[in-house]
Amino acid sequence: MILKAMRRKDAGLTKKKTIYHLTKGLRDNLDRFVMHYALLPDRAIFSERDLPWIEMIRANWQSIRAEAIAIRAADIPSLGDISPDHGRIAADRRWRSYFLEGYGYRRRENRARVPTTASLIDSIPDLVTASFSVLEPGCHIPRHRGMTKGLLTFHLALKVPQDREHCWIQFETPEGLRVIPWEDGRTILFDDTYNHAVWNNTSAPRYILLLQVRRPCRWPARAVLRVFMWGVRYSRFVQDIRKRLDARQA
Repeated sequence: MILKAMRRKDAGLTKKKTIYHLTKGLRDNLDRFVMHYALLPDRAIFSERDLPWIEMIRANWQSIRAEAIAIRAADIPSLGDISPDHGRIAADRRWRSYFLEGYGYRRRENRARVPTTASLIDSIPDLVTASFSVLEPGCHIPRHRGMTKGLLTFHLALKVPQDREHCWIQFETPEGLRVIPWEDGRTILFDDTYNHAVWNNTSAPRYILLLQVRRPCRWPARAVLRVFMWGVRYSRFVQDIRKRLDARQA
Protein backbone atom coordinates (compact mmCIF):
# COMPACT_ATOMS: atom_id res chain seq x y z
CA MET A 1 0.00 0.00 0.00
CA ILE A 2 2.87 2.34 0.75
CA LEU A 3 4.34 1.75 -2.72
CA LYS A 4 0.96 2.41 -4.34
CA ALA A 5 0.62 5.63 -2.39
CA MET A 6 4.08 6.73 -3.47
CA ARG A 7 3.25 5.96 -7.12
CA ARG A 8 0.05 8.01 -6.85
CA LYS A 9 2.03 10.86 -5.34
CA ASP A 10 4.63 10.67 -8.11
CA ALA A 11 1.89 10.63 -10.74
CA GLY A 12 0.35 13.72 -9.19
CA LEU A 13 3.69 15.52 -9.26
CA THR A 14 4.13 14.62 -12.94
CA LYS A 15 0.79 16.21 -13.82
CA LYS A 16 1.86 19.43 -12.11
CA LYS A 17 5.06 19.88 -14.11
CA THR A 18 5.40 23.42 -15.41
CA ILE A 19 7.35 24.97 -18.26
CA TYR A 20 10.26 25.29 -15.80
CA HIS A 21 10.50 21.51 -15.41
CA LEU A 22 9.65 20.61 -18.99
CA THR A 23 12.41 22.78 -20.50
CA LYS A 24 15.15 22.03 -17.96
CA GLY A 25 17.50 20.18 -20.35
CA LEU A 26 17.14 22.85 -23.01
CA ARG A 27 17.72 25.62 -20.48
CA ASP A 28 20.85 24.01 -19.04
CA ASN A 29 22.41 23.93 -22.49
CA LEU A 30 21.23 27.46 -23.22
CA ASP A 31 22.74 28.76 -19.97
CA ARG A 32 26.15 27.26 -20.72
CA PHE A 33 26.08 28.78 -24.21
CA VAL A 34 24.92 32.19 -22.98
CA MET A 35 27.54 32.44 -20.25
CA HIS A 36 30.30 31.63 -22.75
CA TYR A 37 29.42 34.86 -24.61
CA ALA A 38 28.07 36.91 -21.68
CA LEU A 39 29.33 40.45 -21.12
CA LEU A 40 28.58 40.29 -17.39
CA PRO A 41 30.07 37.65 -15.07
CA ASP A 42 28.20 34.79 -13.43
CA ARG A 43 27.23 36.24 -10.07
CA ALA A 44 24.05 36.64 -8.05
CA ILE A 45 23.86 40.40 -7.53
CA PHE A 46 25.10 43.22 -9.75
CA SER A 47 25.80 46.92 -9.44
CA GLU A 48 23.27 49.40 -10.82
CA ARG A 49 26.19 50.74 -12.88
CA ASP A 50 26.30 47.48 -14.86
CA LEU A 51 23.33 48.51 -17.02
CA PRO A 52 23.27 52.16 -18.18
CA TRP A 53 19.47 52.58 -18.18
CA ILE A 54 19.12 51.90 -14.45
CA GLU A 55 20.14 55.41 -13.43
CA MET A 56 17.40 56.87 -15.65
CA ILE A 57 14.77 54.64 -14.06
CA ARG A 58 16.02 55.33 -10.52
CA ALA A 59 16.05 59.08 -11.11
CA ASN A 60 12.32 58.92 -11.91
CA TRP A 61 11.34 56.62 -9.08
CA GLN A 62 8.99 59.08 -7.39
CA SER A 63 6.95 59.58 -10.58
CA ILE A 64 6.77 55.79 -11.03
CA ARG A 65 5.80 55.40 -7.38
CA ALA A 66 2.95 57.92 -7.67
CA GLU A 67 1.43 55.97 -10.55
CA ALA A 68 1.90 52.59 -8.89
CA ILE A 69 0.39 53.37 -5.50
CA ALA A 70 -2.62 55.02 -7.16
CA ILE A 71 -3.62 51.44 -8.04
CA ARG A 72 -5.12 49.70 -5.02
CA ALA A 73 -3.60 46.34 -4.19
CA ALA A 74 -7.11 44.85 -4.17
CA ASP A 75 -7.49 45.85 -7.84
CA ILE A 76 -4.34 43.96 -8.85
CA PRO A 77 -4.79 40.22 -9.56
CA SER A 78 -2.97 37.56 -7.59
CA LEU A 79 -0.19 36.04 -9.66
CA GLY A 80 -1.37 32.54 -8.82
CA ASP A 81 -4.81 33.28 -10.28
CA ILE A 82 -3.47 34.37 -13.66
CA SER A 83 -0.38 32.17 -14.00
CA PRO A 84 -0.85 28.47 -13.14
CA ASP A 85 2.72 27.75 -14.27
CA HIS A 86 4.10 29.71 -11.34
CA GLY A 87 2.90 26.79 -9.22
CA ARG A 88 3.89 26.65 -5.56
CA ILE A 89 5.73 29.98 -5.50
CA ALA A 90 2.46 31.81 -6.25
CA ALA A 91 0.34 29.71 -3.89
CA ASP A 92 0.18 32.66 -1.50
CA ARG A 93 -2.51 34.77 -3.20
CA ARG A 94 -1.19 37.88 -1.44
CA TRP A 95 1.46 38.18 -4.15
CA ARG A 96 -0.10 40.40 -6.80
CA SER A 97 1.16 41.41 -10.26
CA TYR A 98 0.08 44.33 -12.43
CA PHE A 99 1.46 43.49 -15.86
CA LEU A 100 2.59 46.21 -18.23
CA GLU A 101 4.48 44.13 -20.76
CA GLY A 102 5.63 40.57 -21.25
CA TYR A 103 7.46 38.78 -24.07
CA GLY A 104 6.38 41.38 -26.62
CA TYR A 105 2.75 41.63 -25.48
CA ARG A 106 1.68 44.98 -24.03
CA ARG A 107 -1.25 45.40 -21.64
CA ARG A 108 -2.57 48.61 -23.12
CA GLU A 109 -5.33 49.02 -20.54
CA ASN A 110 -2.76 48.88 -17.72
CA ARG A 111 -0.21 51.07 -19.46
CA ALA A 112 -2.87 53.74 -20.00
CA ARG A 113 -3.17 54.11 -16.21
CA VAL A 114 0.59 54.64 -15.79
CA PRO A 115 1.72 56.72 -18.79
CA THR A 116 4.98 57.99 -17.26
CA THR A 117 6.07 54.50 -16.28
CA ALA A 118 5.08 53.12 -19.68
CA SER A 119 7.13 55.81 -21.46
CA LEU A 120 10.17 55.14 -19.28
CA ILE A 121 10.20 51.36 -19.75
CA ASP A 122 9.81 51.82 -23.51
CA SER A 123 13.33 53.28 -23.54
CA ILE A 124 14.90 50.20 -21.92
CA PRO A 125 16.82 48.02 -24.39
CA ASP A 126 16.19 44.26 -24.39
CA LEU A 127 13.17 44.53 -22.07
CA VAL A 128 11.35 41.20 -21.66
CA THR A 129 8.79 41.76 -18.87
CA ALA A 130 7.57 44.72 -16.81
CA SER A 131 5.12 44.75 -13.94
CA PHE A 132 4.31 46.23 -10.58
CA SER A 133 4.76 43.52 -7.98
CA VAL A 134 2.83 43.88 -4.74
CA LEU A 135 3.33 41.82 -1.59
CA GLU A 136 0.47 42.21 0.83
CA PRO A 137 1.11 41.99 4.59
CA GLY A 138 2.30 38.56 5.69
CA CYS A 139 3.09 37.33 2.17
CA HIS A 140 5.94 34.87 1.69
CA ILE A 141 7.33 33.63 -1.62
CA PRO A 142 9.23 30.38 -0.98
CA ARG A 143 12.72 29.65 -2.20
CA HIS A 144 12.87 29.32 -5.97
CA ARG A 145 15.01 30.07 -9.02
CA GLY A 146 14.29 31.60 -12.39
CA MET A 147 14.08 30.14 -15.86
CA THR A 148 17.42 31.03 -17.49
CA LYS A 149 20.65 32.97 -17.09
CA GLY A 150 19.65 34.68 -20.32
CA LEU A 151 17.53 37.02 -18.17
CA LEU A 152 18.45 39.49 -15.44
CA THR A 153 15.86 40.72 -12.93
CA PHE A 154 15.56 44.30 -11.68
CA HIS A 155 13.69 45.66 -8.68
CA LEU A 156 12.97 49.33 -8.03
CA ALA A 157 11.47 49.73 -4.56
CA LEU A 158 8.49 52.10 -4.69
CA LYS A 159 6.60 51.71 -1.43
CA VAL A 160 8.28 49.79 1.37
CA PRO A 161 6.71 49.33 4.83
CA GLN A 162 8.22 51.50 7.57
CA ASP A 163 9.32 48.33 9.32
CA ARG A 164 11.48 47.55 6.29
CA GLU A 165 13.87 45.26 8.18
CA HIS A 166 11.02 42.73 8.12
CA CYS A 167 10.44 43.06 4.37
CA TRP A 168 13.30 41.55 2.43
CA ILE A 169 14.65 39.29 -0.30
CA GLN A 170 17.15 36.56 0.54
CA PHE A 171 19.70 35.15 -1.91
CA GLU A 172 21.77 31.98 -1.79
CA THR A 173 25.16 32.98 -3.17
CA PRO A 174 28.49 31.12 -3.34
CA GLU A 175 29.59 33.33 -0.43
CA GLY A 176 26.57 32.36 1.68
CA LEU A 177 23.11 33.75 2.40
CA ARG A 178 22.58 37.42 1.66
CA VAL A 179 19.54 39.30 2.92
CA ILE A 180 18.58 42.64 1.35
CA PRO A 181 15.66 44.67 2.75
CA TRP A 182 13.99 46.88 0.17
CA GLU A 183 14.31 50.64 0.61
CA ASP A 184 12.26 53.31 -1.15
CA GLY A 185 13.98 54.45 -4.34
CA ARG A 186 16.72 51.82 -4.20
CA THR A 187 17.38 49.21 -6.88
CA ILE A 188 18.47 45.57 -6.98
CA LEU A 189 19.78 43.90 -10.15
CA PHE A 190 20.24 40.14 -9.90
CA ASP A 191 20.45 36.80 -11.66
CA ASP A 192 17.34 34.98 -10.49
CA THR A 193 18.74 31.52 -11.30
CA TYR A 194 20.38 31.82 -7.88
CA ASN A 195 17.91 30.53 -5.29
CA HIS A 196 16.04 33.32 -3.57
CA ALA A 197 13.02 33.80 -1.32
CA VAL A 198 10.92 36.79 -0.27
CA TRP A 199 9.13 37.89 2.91
CA ASN A 200 6.85 40.73 3.92
CA ASN A 201 6.48 40.19 7.65
CA THR A 202 4.86 43.59 8.20
CA SER A 203 1.36 45.05 8.37
CA ALA A 204 1.69 47.11 5.16
CA PRO A 205 1.96 46.27 1.43
CA ARG A 206 5.22 46.45 -0.51
CA TYR A 207 5.25 47.83 -4.08
CA ILE A 208 8.13 47.45 -6.52
CA LEU A 209 8.66 47.88 -10.24
CA LEU A 210 9.85 44.48 -11.46
CA LEU A 211 11.62 44.23 -14.82
CA GLN A 212 13.36 41.42 -16.67
CA VAL A 213 15.84 42.12 -19.45
CA ARG A 214 18.00 39.95 -21.65
CA ARG A 215 21.50 39.51 -20.27
CA PRO A 216 24.04 41.50 -22.34
CA CYS A 217 25.89 39.05 -24.60
CA ARG A 218 28.04 38.99 -27.70
CA TRP A 219 26.84 37.44 -30.92
CA PRO A 220 25.79 34.62 -31.46
CA ALA A 221 24.31 34.30 -27.96
CA ARG A 222 22.21 37.44 -28.53
CA ALA A 223 20.59 35.81 -31.55
CA VAL A 224 20.00 32.53 -29.70
CA LEU A 225 18.39 34.37 -26.78
CA ARG A 226 16.02 36.17 -29.13
CA VAL A 227 14.93 32.84 -30.61
CA PHE A 228 14.46 31.31 -27.15
CA MET A 229 12.36 34.27 -25.96
CA TRP A 230 10.30 34.03 -29.14
CA GLY A 231 9.57 30.41 -28.23
CA VAL A 232 8.54 31.38 -24.70
CA ARG A 233 6.28 34.11 -26.15
CA TYR A 234 4.16 31.46 -27.88
CA SER A 235 4.33 28.91 -25.06
CA ARG A 236 1.36 27.86 -22.95
CA PHE A 237 3.07 29.62 -20.02
CA VAL A 238 2.62 33.05 -21.63
CA GLN A 239 -0.60 32.34 -23.51
CA ASP A 240 -2.39 31.21 -20.33
CA ILE A 241 -1.50 34.50 -18.64
CA ARG A 242 -2.75 36.45 -21.65
CA LYS A 243 -6.07 34.59 -21.68
CA ARG A 244 -6.68 35.15 -17.99
CA LEU A 245 -5.80 38.84 -18.19
CA ASP A 246 -8.04 39.23 -21.24
CA ALA A 247 -10.88 37.54 -19.36
CA ARG A 248 -10.54 40.04 -16.52
CA GLN A 249 -10.96 42.89 -19.00
CA ALA A 250 -13.98 41.35 -20.76
